[in-house]
Amino acid sequence: MQLRALGKPTVLNQLIVLLLLNFTVYAQKVDTLSIGSDAASALTGQLIIAGDTIPWSVLDEVLFVPKPTLNDYQARRHYYNLTKKVRRVYPYVREAALRMDSVNMQLEGIDKRRARRKFTKSYQKYLEERFEPELRKLTRSEGQILSKLIYRETGVSVYEIIKTYRNGFSARLWSMTAWWYDIDLKRPYNPANDPEDKLIENILVRKFISGQLIPAREDERLKYQP
Repeated sequence: MQLRALGKPTVLNQLIVLLLLNFTVYAQKVDTLSIGSDAASALTGQLIIAGDTIPWSVLDEVLFVPKPTLNDYQARRHYYNLTKKVRRVYPYVREAALRMDSVNMQLEGIDKRRARRKFTKSYQKYLEERFEPELRKLTRSEGQILSKLIYRETGVSVYEIIKTYRNGFSARLWSMTAWWYDIDLKRPYNPANDPEDKLIENILVRKFISGQLIPAREDERLKYQP
């Protein structure tokens, strides 16, 4: 096939020709491939060019989540304080979420209403003995973050959880008590639209990737800590 030139060569024409020539040269180079003895080994090889040997290897995929842009001292201080609060409350959230999954699985095998109520009361007693002394030390803002992160891990608000495992009256009572401390138990977790929730999500993902926090959900453990 013959190619006809259209006008005078341009810089772009010359660049394309240069790339094509380089592709032809590279096609003539020798590349050796080496795979480790087990599946977890890195993929390595050697590229030989004009007698020179250049080793190479394929690295594992690395997830990179940048810090948000913080333009002033107040914003940086807020992000730093928010990071401390998230790191403090998330272990409680994780354990509560895992326990709730276990409770739901066990409740599926209990048909009698009285037996279900007895089981949920024992679960409630465990939560009170395990968490209440430590949760009392949380600040109001930490309590709100705790409530929102429980929504993140379970898909339902703390209010709905109390209503489900106790009753509507208890849920309303707890909601009113929390309201006096500026904590909204019905508030969802919405990182797509809420600026603070967006920062919290950024902090969580960064801590998951670094291994400083362990995700409660299995899909996130596989994604961030394979």
